[in-house]
Amino acid sequence: MLRPRFEDEDEYIPEIGGDGEDFNVHDRIPHSNAGIALGWSALEQQMFDMLLLNRFAADDQELLDETARTISRLVETFSAHEIARIMAVAMMSFQLAAAEDKSFEDEYNKYREYIKKHPEDLEEI
Repeated sequence: MLRPRFEDEDEYIPEIGGDGEDFNVHDRIPHSNAGIALGWSALEQQMFDMLLLNRFAADDQELLDETARTISRLVETFSAHEIARIMAVAMMSFQLAAAEDKSFEDEYNKYREYIKKHPEDLEEI
């Protein structure tokens, strides 16, 4: 199946919206030129769309590479439910910063220091 190549981002990013209960987004999956050339499935394309969501606003290859390495390491190291837990904690860390003006890293380091001094309080895993 030959898919179109896209010349600009407005053409690439589909309009997702609808009026009515019969609206179906199943066939509205955007396919990048690279995805088309590589013959990506809808799942592969959606995965990389999420990864590259800021592809038109940022041009930081090092950050992208670091993100890809982090994802690979997570998948190699943790089960799906543990990755979901990590993601939830990461999102809560944004809330912590916004609501309480605290850093997750600082609070974690405080916890580690406390546990070093009081090992009896270490939560059992």
